[in-house]
Amino acid sequence: MTIKDEAAREAVTTLGLLTSKAIPTIASLLANDLSEHPRAIATRYRKEGEQISDAEKKALGIRRNGFLSRAALAEIAPAGLTEPLAAHEITLLRATFTRLRYDRVAQGEAMRAQLGPSFIGYLHDTLHRECPACIRLDGLVTDAANAKIMPPSDCAPGCSANYGIGPKIDWLADID
Repeated sequence: MTIKDEAAREAVTTLGLLTSKAIPTIASLLANDLSEHPRAIATRYRKEGEQISDAEKKALGIRRNGFLSRAALAEIAPAGLTEPLAAHEITLLRATFTRLRYDRVAQGEAMRAQLGPSFIGYLHDTLHRECPACIRLDGLVTDAANAKIMPPSDCAPGCSANYGIGPKIDWLADID
């Protein structure tokens, strides 16, 4: 299983906005270069294929010019129907943050050998201050094996788990 698959599975399962049938979709939408925001990617996905009717949009509380394909609608779980245009975006955003953390640790491991004793470990930096589970990670320094790449299982409902992981480097370690 790749990090894309793991990140997609975790985001779909934890958030509950999409059904398990959406796991391959979210995994495929995770961009390799991460140059495009998940909102743009999810919007493009919702635009693809046969669109639901205006009457169906009205029943779902979607404006007439909103895009929602039948395939995208079929992947939305009951919890995601409260904001059907955001269900894929929110799920993809959480999976993207997981993918970013994975990439940062992989990049850090490539630098670690070059930095020697200056490389202290991986610093977790919490951005989402509303989630107690993510706040617990703030300031945590770990090695690569213990880096919290996957979000905490007890995140607050709807949390995008947008905490970061980066190398913690002591730039003065080699100075005597």
